[in-house]
Amino acid sequence: MASRIIRFPDPDYLYTKKSQIKGAGLGLFTKKDIQRDEVIVRFHGELLTERQVTIRLNKGEDSYFVETNDDTIMDSRKVPGFAKYANDAVGLGPTGFKNNALITFDDDDNVCLTALRKIKAGEEIFTAYGKEYWDNYKRKFKEAKAKRPKAAKKKTSKKKVAKKK
Repeated sequence: MASRIIRFPDPDYLYTKKSQIKGAGLGLFTKKDIQRDEVIVRFHGELLTERQVTIRLNKGEDSYFVETNDDTIMDSRKVPGFAKYANDAVGLGPTGFKNNALITFDDDDNVCLTALRKIKAGEEIFTAYGKEYWDNYKRKFKEAKAKRPKAAKKKTSKKKVAKKK
């Protein structure tokens, strides 16, 4: 079975720019106020077969996986769309921001971002990725760190400083 791409028109009031979270890359922002419980944007992505999921997991290419309502995995990594740019404000620890959106399903069972509260024009949109995502992220980070060659310790030389008399 070939994979299938899911695409929807993106709202024209969303845009990306550098996230306010240090080191997070791009973030998702809004040009207009968004009301509580309003669907902000639907996720776009490639619906994957079990084999494709396994291959991408083994390659570490799973950071944009989203689970659909029927437990199919959708990969948003290579498909244009705004939803994937919503960062998690609390995933790795305090950032000074709070999540203001939730990954959920719309009335047609499409994966989407929904506002948890009123989001004002110019605000960044944040959403929780979930404990499983961050546990996996930390595990991969530890594995990558363990594979790196250890840096040789630098010898510290004490310079002699001439003292004035």
